[in-house]
Amino acid sequence: MHKAVMATYYHVTSNDAVSNHSLCPTGPDSWCRHNAAKAKGEPAPKHRYNLPPHVCEALLPVYERLADHKLLERCQRGKTQNSNESLHSVIWSLAPKERHASLHSVEAAVAEAVMRFNAGSQLASSKILQELNMTVGALSSTRMAEKDRRRTKDSSRRRTSAENVQRTLKKRHLGGASSQDDYAAGAY
Repeated sequence: MHKAVMATYYHVTSNDAVSNHSLCPTGPDSWCRHNAAKAKGEPAPKHRYNLPPHVCEALLPVYERLADHKLLERCQRGKTQNSNESLHSVIWSLAPKERHASLHSVEAAVAEAVMRFNAGSQLASSKILQELNMTVGALSSTRMAEKDRRRTKDSSRRRTSAENVQRTLKKRHLGGASSQDDYAAGAY
């Protein structure tokens, strides 16, 4: 995983003068257009974006922190690292990471995602449409209410599942402790 993270750094910092795609996946189906073209025997495409050297230098420590082996170990098996990942998934549904977006678009997506996350889809959508002097259609309202119900149901199910695991672990821990005497007359 470390190699994959650093591959993205060297990929985005490459330019036509200094091309470094050695860590990118190879083969005709690679996400790296340069290695895919190389595998197909086609000429390498021009780099779309050329980051200035000072930006590349500023990005390197960030990538190195993201590629830290201790952090990556905690990411194994798909475990979430923090509760914000749920909010992030809402933001990314509005402004996908795969596509470039302007600062204004990202700020609007974050604001809408926070509204949806805190108040629910139905209330957030109706407030946004009211700001735009538009009315909420019955079908839209029904769909948003359905999304909210599904979100609370899924959240409740996940919470219940996590509570069950905690309860089981606690019983095991207490069960193991009760079989072992903490105090015995004359033992100490």
